[in-house]
Amino acid sequence: MSVLEHLCLECAHRISIHDVRSRGYTDCACCNTSAGRPDATPTLIETFALPGHRLEPLYPPGSARNSGTMHTTTACDCEGCHETYARLTGGTANSSPREHPDFARQ
Repeated sequence: MSVLEHLCLECAHRISIHDVRSRGYTDCACCNTSAGRPDATPTLIETFALPGHRLEPLYPPGSARNSGTMHTTTACDCEGCHETYARLTGGTANSSPREHPDFARQ
């Protein structure tokens, strides 16, 4: 499933990689110390289904990703993700937007 992600302004990796649970998946010092700064504008990360490489649908903001696995995460639920989701899909997400928790650190 495609997803909206915030990229780090320091290292350009996905800000979700900076989460404590994701440490060790990369050798990036910024990611492993959670020192990054998120870009307020979400980026669309497209994924494609096999066979045929069909574009997969976009996860709504705030929805569970990879539920039932040890890699379960929640898609960002910030206002920027809700606005981008609505623009890309012509609809709205079901939950109400919240401020992205990492933006408060800036």
